[in-house]
Amino acid sequence: MAELQSAFIGQIPSQLAKARELLLEVGLAEEPEKSAANLKRIFHNLRGSGATFGLKNLSAAAKDAETLITQVMGQSGAYTAEFAAELEQHIAGIHRLAMQLQSLIPQLDKACADKTAAPACVATPHDFSVRKVVYVCDDDQFQATHIQSQLICFGYDVLAFSTVEELRNAVNARRPDAVIMDIVFPEGADAGLTVIQDLQPAGGLQLPVVFISVRSDFPARLQAVRAGGLAFLTKPLNYLDIVEHLDVITSNAKPEPFRVLVIDDEPHVAALHASILEKAGMIVQVTHDPVTAINLLREFRPELVLMDIYMPDCTGSELAHVIRQMPEYIDMPIVYLSGETDVRKKRSALAVGADDFLVKPIDAGELVSSVVARAERMRTLRNLMVRDSLTGLFNHTATIQFLENAVANARRRRETVCFAVIDVDHFKSVNDTYGHPMGDKVLLALSRVLRQQLRQNDLVGRFGGEEFALVLRDVSLEKAWAIIDKLRSDFAGIKFLTNDTEFFVTFSAGVAEFIGYDEDHELRELADQALYVAKRSGRNKVIKAEPAGGS
Repeated sequence: MAELQSAFIGQIPSQLAKARELLLEVGLAEEPEKSAANLKRIFHNLRGSGATFGLKNLSAAAKDAETLITQVMGQSGAYTAEFAAELEQHIAGIHRLAMQLQSLIPQLDKACADKTAAPACVATPHDFSVRKVVYVCDDDQFQATHIQSQLICFGYDVLAFSTVEELRNAVNARRPDAVIMDIVFPEGADAGLTVIQDLQPAGGLQLPVVFISVRSDFPARLQAVRAGGLAFLTKPLNYLDIVEHLDVITSNAKPEPFRVLVIDDEPHVAALHASILEKAGMIVQVTHDPVTAINLLREFRPELVLMDIYMPDCTGSELAHVIRQMPEYIDMPIVYLSGETDVRKKRSALAVGADDFLVKPIDAGELVSSVVARAERMRTLRNLMVRDSLTGLFNHTATIQFLENAVANARRRRETVCFAVIDVDHFKSVNDTYGHPMGDKVLLALSRVLRQQLRQNDLVGRFGGEEFALVLRDVSLEKAWAIIDKLRSDFAGIKFLTNDTEFFVTFSAGVAEFIGYDEDHELRELADQALYVAKRSGRNKVIKAEPAGGS
């Protein structure tokens, strides 16, 4: 950040010198519009980059100059001596601001050399997660590089381009997972929109695009939609907004198929219904003996039970009653499937706690739609019970349950599993200084960094407050430490903006490894002890726990 800001300030005088050359060309040329457009570009870029780096006075001065040029472009005889004199005043004002900013460069250079400064994020490939590829195209090279540096912190592989032709060639060579695209380029005020329209395939999968611009007018937004834009963000940019959109549009996670338990004493009928549901993409377990249902509920963990109401030894109504008496299955959807047509008997069967009554023979489409509707409701309820409302991560109870299962599996299969506890440093100070809404944004940013860079079969949970937990399966302690330390470095490089202030946040972590004889609660205690050591020894670090309790 300091390097980019220092470089930006340092090149302002040369940009203003170029502006004066173009201003002279505008006054002498017979067809001055090309020179005027290039002149406007200089102030356009100064405006955008100035806002990006928090230099609001500079950005405002550049905007005034850009507005002046815009007002006269296309008008015959508009490039008069009066126009040149007024624009020269703007240039002189920007130059004075730049000279004042030059005094900041030594401080910025010192920050670059200061080891305590927020580290730059580096895309270091590893075999632990698949990183999404994002292209950024903005003719303001500082803006593009700045976006690139921030997105890398969130776990994306990012390539930055400064011309539409470079982007075109890159997309034709390799299709990215998403594109961050400016609208205004030297080729025209809509050049970014035009190139994206050209790159969108006539049929098939569209190129996911987030448009960014200093423009916020309706025609630009409408054209962005027509070009296939999935989002439109105005400069200066909030990088958390970009990441929020990228997380959605680059997610290729497919929803887990619904799990259905079919209980029917008629094998052929059960097989038929199971086949219909399986063809609809569901996972189906079949049993012909109601006695086995309870064990299957525990082992198979279905999201819906589909059962016949008339079965020997145990009727469907009796089995539903048994299931409903178990607290963990009080909300389990139960759907009867029977040839019974007597309304009173159907009402009586539903009274014990079933959710629906389908009459045999049933149309395949009706069976699927009824099961999907009930199973979706069950999944939603389960998610509400196990997910944190702010971050969408697993809550404390679900995280502990996942850890218990992971430790049990590791003991049985002689595998490794690591558990880490992460705590945001000085989080109370963040809330007190910038407000609780900003504190929530910090927690959301951390949750995105964690989810983006870990495998799908690992768990990320929010333990409560500013504390998070990770369960990493089949990795050694050294590997887990390296992964979490990389996450720590990336999170420390994220710039948070609120009003006129920018700030960085760090976290500390403790990580422990299951070694075969300790229980899950001992694993948690070891990780907590290591976290305490990290906090006590200066924060912003990851500490490995030793089996004996030392770190």
